Amino acid sequence: VSFQAIIKAVKSLFESKVLFKDGRFYSLNKEWIFQTRTFFDKLYTAHFKVNQPIKRVDLGRDVIVYKIHNLLELDRLWNELLTNWVRGDEKNKINCWRGRHAWWLIPRLQEEDLLHDFMIKHGVKTYNLWLENTPLDKIAVKYYKDKGESSKIKTKIKLRGDFHMASFGDTIIKFEIPNKLSNKLEKIYKETNKFGDIDIKEAIDLFKENEEIEFVVIKDKFLADNFKEDVMRDFG
Repeated sequence: VSFQAIIKAVKSLFESKVLFKDGRFYSLNKEWIFQTRTFFDKLYTAHFKVNQPIKRVDLGRDVIVYKIHNLLELDRLWNELLTNWVRGDEKNKINCWRGRHAWWLIPRLQEEDLLHDFMIKHGVKTYNLWLENTPLDKIAVKYYKDKGESSKIKTKIKLRGDFHMASFGDTIIKFEIPNKLSNKLEKIYKETNKFGDIDIKEAIDLFKENEEIEFVVIKDKFLADNFKEDVMRDFG
């Protein structure tokens, strides 16, 4: 292959945003990797007939309830909602979450890393608030802080069950991890002192375990803004 042919191919890939250029050096564009991974996730789901979340409209047009089959699929859906929001919302660039543990970092750290690089590039500011203080939670807090995002542990807040809430743009989401899964998840968090001690096989089996989870998405600017203000208040 000639030098000219290589330059032509590289230029084409750069113009298609597959490559990123830094001075004289080229590398794969992380945003392209993220978008491509999302596409192949959908292709895999369709081709192998993986169970899809069942969507239904409930309590009016601004409330959507998804029935999710496991925690992995829940995180995929959540990431997709965030990605679509970042692409479409030019003004409200605040993303907030509150819950016990950022459990998705165990099975899907790479996807989370790409997602947050994508959000940071588009000017999104993230505020994450943990309600537990295990060694794994501290590792998670450091991970997000190292990315330049606001992260904090506040154990004084006590919620009913393993309840998660998040808000981005005019959207607020909420879900509760069923007791059976939550108890197994707590066992991992309570018995693990460092990330390397996790039994990966046991953890992945848990995240794939078939258990119905209701994932509620509400489009309501007032509720979304109130929740974001509530979370951000803890960061001063």
